[in-house]
Amino acid sequence: MYEQFIELTDQLFWEGYAEQLAQENPAQFQMEFRDFLNTYQY
Repeated sequence: MYEQFIELTDQLFWEGYAEQLAQENPAQFQMEFRDFLNTYQY
């Protein structure tokens, strides 16, 4: 699921956005990843 989150986030914004967010604002990255998991888990 992590790889899917990275791919989706990069498609929505720009290539490398997810990595940049993880480095610059880890709390925001974790919150968005948690939201993604809550939304898309089966």
